[in-house]
Formats: sequence, structure tokens, C-alpha cells
Amino acid sequence: MYYPYFRGKQFDLIALRTLLEDNRLSKKIQPIIEPVKQTTALTKLLETSQQTAHPFYIIQNPQVGAFATENGLATLRQLPTQKAYLLDQPLETLETTATMMIVQQATPALASEWTVYEGKVLVPEEFRLLQKVRGERILSEDVFTRLPRTHFYQEQPDELFSTTHQTYQKKGFAGFSDFSIDSRIYYEHGYPTPILSLHLVYFSDEQLRIHHFLSPEELPSQKEKFLALMLEVDRWLTKLCGTKPTKGLELLLENAAKDKFPGMGVMRKAAVMHHLELMSRYLDGR
Repeated sequence: MYYPYFRGKQFDLIALRTLLEDNRLSKKIQPIIEPVKQTTALTKLLETSQQTAHPFYIIQNPQVGAFATENGLATLRQLPTQKAYLLDQPLETLETTATMMIVQQATPALASEWTVYEGKVLVPEEFRLLQKVRGERILSEDVFTRLPRTHFYQEQPDELFSTTHQTYQKKGFAGFSDFSIDSRIYYEHGYPTPILSLHLVYFSDEQLRIHHFLSPEELPSQKEKFLALMLEVDRWLTKLCGTKPTKGLELLLENAAKDKFPGMGVMRKAAVMHHLELMSRYLDGR
């Protein structure tokens, strides 16, 4: 079981909803959302998850954003979803109905009494934590390489992304989690860059790799940069998804065919959709 972790950014939420509406998200993928804003995108996603009976986890005590207030936390408690909780104090002192605990800090986890806990727990592969933590353990990793400048990806445009989907059960975990095409460090806003980037994963010998597609810097407009980048994506199409394009790639190719730059947010949405649809195909054996 795969539990991708999202910080509730608008285009990530839209990506999830689009996959649900198109029936392209496997039931073996159960996203975890740390909500940062009360938005229409979040509301619509939760409505769609209810309509499709697709499990989602909403974190009840987000550490960042508009919900990190008393009123915000009360709102989250009322949402009709499965609940997760960021462990910030010893387990036995909590009053929560959450069915998943998320370990991000070692201190409260090591101070907890785990012997009777039987729920899900998201935990990094750290020896002292694994010696202590009990329950249905889910391996938490940060696998995306976030670089401070886009042009740094030119040094290594293609790299290994993850093999955890092959190894998590052998290590004794019930599932695995990462931050999809993002990192553990939270950034609410991006910054303008002279180079467009598109981070797309693909399977090679059952390993998950990632290719960092970069536009030429010298082109005068964002549209021209996007179209140049998409020419390379088109050459990679079979390697990226076989003979059937993912919904995310279809979205990008449609914009390129219309000679249109869709915006950075849509490019981000498409990359997340592509990643999750590929993982859906893999987990469902398609």
C-alpha cells in the first residue's frame, strides 16, 4: 500500500481529484493530506473521495498554514475522512480518534508506550525508532532531490527515484510513503526562474527513475520554453509511460498541440498525476 504525503497545495489537490474522477487512482494508493488552507480545491477533493469511496487521510494537527489555529483544528475534526495525527507528545497522552500516527520527531515517539498500539504509523527508517515503534508500520521517505536552483539539475538530469515499492515488505513494513514530486521541506510559493522544469518519473527494470526535463534558457518567452521542453518529452514518451500516455502527460501534450503554455501550476499538477497514475498501474499489475 502506498501513502503519498501532500501539503495541500492547490494543484496537488486538483491532481488527486482529476485522477479520482477519471478512475485512474488505484485503491492501493491512499493519500495523506496536511491541509494548509481552506480552499475550494480541498472541499471538492473531499467530496469526490466520498463519492468514489476512495480512502484519504487528513492530518488533524497541521504544523503550517491556516488550519494551525484552534478554529482550524476544530474544522478538521469534523471532516468526514480518515484521520491522521502528527505525533507531537507521548502517544498515551493523546485524545484523538486518528487511525494513523505520523512520526516526524523522534522525542515524542521514543517517549511513547507502543505496546498496545495497533493502528497505522508512518515512521522513517531510523534504527532507534524502529526498535521502539509498534503497530502497522509504514516506511516514510523523502526521495525527491530538491535543488536550490533549477539549472543545477543539468548536472544530473536523470537519476534513481525509488526502489522502495520493491523492498518495503522485505523490510517488514505494511506500506510506504513519500512526498511525490516534492520534498519534506515545505515551501508555499515558488520563485520565477529563467528555466522551466518538469520532473517526470518512469519505470526502468522495475526501478522508479526520474528525469528532470529542462527548457533552454535563451528562448524569449515561457511559451517557447515550454514547447521546446515538450519536444524532448515527446521523444521520451514510450520510456515514460509505454504505449498508453498517462492523464498528466495527455494534459501537457494537449497544451503543446494547441501552441499554449499552461502555466507552472498545471505543469506541477501534470507531473503529480503522471507519478500517481504510473504507481497505480504498477500496484494494480497493469
